[in-house]
Amino acid sequence: MQFKVFPDDTLLSSAAADAICGQLRQNPRSLLCLAAGHSSLGVFQELVRRYRQNEVDFSQAGFLAMDEWLGMNRSTPGSCSDFLIQNFLSQVNFPPERVRLIDGKASDLQAECKAVRSSIAEAGGLDFILLGMGMNGHLALNEPGVDFTLSVHLTQLDGTTKKVGQKYFDSAPELTGGLTIGFADIAAAKNILLVVNGERKSQILQKVMESPVTNLLPATGLKDLPNAALWCDRAAASLCPAG
Repeated sequence: MQFKVFPDDTLLSSAAADAICGQLRQNPRSLLCLAAGHSSLGVFQELVRRYRQNEVDFSQAGFLAMDEWLGMNRSTPGSCSDFLIQNFLSQVNFPPERVRLIDGKASDLQAECKAVRSSIAEAGGLDFILLGMGMNGHLALNEPGVDFTLSVHLTQLDGTTKKVGQKYFDSAPELTGGLTIGFADIAAAKNILLVVNGERKSQILQKVMESPVTNLLPATGLKDLPNAALWCDRAAASLCPAG
């Protein structure tokens, strides 16, 4: 895993956008899987800016959502799907038929997981995945203790995720579970980029960097992957030796 520190989040987001644009230049039909959440906001804003200036085109690309809260979907304010639509998807030009969000309200949740797995398989796998890291070291909703061999699956939420996840909602919904791509899907992606920003992430980043690979800190699983990179800003890296 490559580790790189940027002076600030603006430069980190610009570099991440560079990587995504580079992927699309190499393969305009790439399937992208970009995290919903505050870690991605700067990247989304930069990609939207470049799209408006005709510097990037998504018209042949595909988009796969990374996760969704249980009992929520694109119609739920604050949901992962709603976040993606409001902050990115509604502002660029992915073909609608190539956008696959996850329905946490599906009547058959196992069938929904199977359908998402099929979407990945039919595209030949994920070409580029942009991850954020939770305050407990989770990736997507792969919570501490997750089985690293799982593909798309239902998950129960760790207490930290239940608490931190409330920031996306005006109300205070009960967050109990979710549907998420698995670590196996992440590991099989052709290009993997984890972005970590802000001083609030400094302690968990230090823990991840100093820990051996363990499913108790899911982000450590990237350490063994040669196609993975962890890029962070100086604030997040402040407690790391390289920071």
